[in-house]
Amino acid sequence: MPDRLTGALRGNVDVAGLGALLVVLLAVYSHYDSEVFTPASITILSAQFLPLILAAMGQSTVMLAGGIDLSLGSVLALAMAVFAVRAEDGVVLAAVLALLAAAATGAANGVLVAYAGLPPIIVTLAASFLWGGVTLVVLPQPGGSVPSGLVKAYNNGWNGIALPALAIVLVLVLWKVVRTTRFGLSLYAVGGNEHGAYASGIATRKVKISAYALAGVFIGLAGIGLAVQTGSGDATIGAPYTLNSIAASVLAGVSFFGGVGQMRATVLAALLIGLLTNLLLFTGLSPFYQLIMQGAVLIVAIAVKTFATRERTD
Repeated sequence: MPDRLTGALRGNVDVAGLGALLVVLLAVYSHYDSEVFTPASITILSAQFLPLILAAMGQSTVMLAGGIDLSLGSVLALAMAVFAVRAEDGVVLAAVLALLAAAATGAANGVLVAYAGLPPIIVTLAASFLWGGVTLVVLPQPGGSVPSGLVKAYNNGWNGIALPALAIVLVLVLWKVVRTTRFGLSLYAVGGNEHGAYASGIATRKVKISAYALAGVFIGLAGIGLAVQTGSGDATIGAPYTLNSIAASVLAGVSFFGGVGQMRATVLAALLIGLLTNLLLFTGLSPFYQLIMQGAVLIVAIAVKTFATRERTD
């Protein structure tokens, strides 16, 4: 049994480490908010963190394929704007349109990376300006209207159920299914060794395009979640999600070179970043010092994680 436990921990060092950090952070958090573990507080926090968690999952998907997505914030804002503008016509139709728009932008990035051979960082940086402009055309000023009943159910729970927390569980289960499919295995293979994957008969270009499109779906869901949380849309709200999603992915151990990483670790890392942001607000520090503290903590955490990984591989 001890050997089995040791083996399980070795295979989940990132998850175990982030889980331990999360416990410590929650203990400190409970000092400022004694009701953090109540159902009402869990509902509110999960509603607040769901967009970042989904955005980080989208970023991790692209990174697992060996890419990166700097257009994430613009695409998230685009999905949010489309949903907020069309929600009055029916939330299902609005959600479908928002997801289609986000998936299409992701697929477009994937096509340019896979077929034109352009560096992902250049493609997605340029795309961030393109989709940012399109979002401003869709929603020039903050607005739109999400049904109040949906906003209330999302932020306060529905019949005692924390819908955002349920959504996180469902998305993780779906990812576990995707991970075991041929596409999921190919995603890791292409990210780890693209030439080897191609030699093995994997259609590497299709896998890359599918990875970017799937990431677009995650990002689209994040945009919808943010629209429902706030009850409206804002074309300029997405920028912080780009860097935070990269920070969460790196903190989770997802390699910049692809092929390595676990999605449950990404979820834990996104939770850590969200809780850290709230904790700094509780301390009453100036927003300027909050940014400095947040950046410093992330740099130290990522440096420690990178050092530990290097020690294991040496």
